[in-house]
Amino acid sequence: MASEISFAKAFLSALDSRPIKLRADYVHDDPNARIPHLLPRLQPPRPTMPKKTPNAAAAAPGSSKSITVVLKSARNPALELTLPNLPLSTTTVTDLKDAVRARVVDATDAKPALEKIKILHRKKPVTGNRTLAEMLSEEPVLLAGGKEVEVAVMVLGGGRVVPAEGEGEAEGEGSGVGVKEEETPAEPVVKPAVGPSGEEVVKTEAFWEDLQGFLEQRVKDAEEARRLRGLFREAWEGGRK
Repeated sequence: MASEISFAKAFLSALDSRPIKLRADYVHDDPNARIPHLLPRLQPPRPTMPKKTPNAAAAAPGSSKSITVVLKSARNPALELTLPNLPLSTTTVTDLKDAVRARVVDATDAKPALEKIKILHRKKPVTGNRTLAEMLSEEPVLLAGGKEVEVAVMVLGGGRVVPAEGEGEAEGEGSGVGVKEEETPAEPVVKPAVGPSGEEVVKTEAFWEDLQGFLEQRVKDAEEARRLRGLFREAWEGGRK
């Protein structure tokens, strides 16, 4: 029994002399160990090329097409203005207003403000600075180009039509020496409006529909626009009696 106890003490003493954990520089050299097979390093994947997308202008319907626009006002001022070969993608509502403004003056012979010139399509005012392609987006036949579209014009406060700037100046001028002839762009053609005017226009139902469409655009309420239309019509009819 004593020998067993002494053996156990000697064994424990031997264990105490050994390190409890492996040293940081411990290396296990096993001659029978298998060398791991290292796979070749994979090449990083090539970045995918972005897909080519057409430009927004090229994708827009009618972007490379042109159209003839006839600006027509049946009321004061009676105006019919033809603008040929207008690009659908770049011509805006402001361009149409500028064309009308160049041919119209108010009672003081001043050019009307752009805010007083309204462009109507399908009896509804065209809001914002839309392009012709956006304004005619629901008419694919016109977006094909080469067509003619009639656009209504309303000048708030009325006015009168004046000749284009420089029109008639060429007449009476002598032929100067050394004057270089340059090609001038085609001027818009102004023709007197054909059809009823004045009180005859106010009698038509189309006039009151146009007025209601304009009021609806301003007050943002269809019922209120209909009510105001009735008030205006009653006042006008009462003034005629």
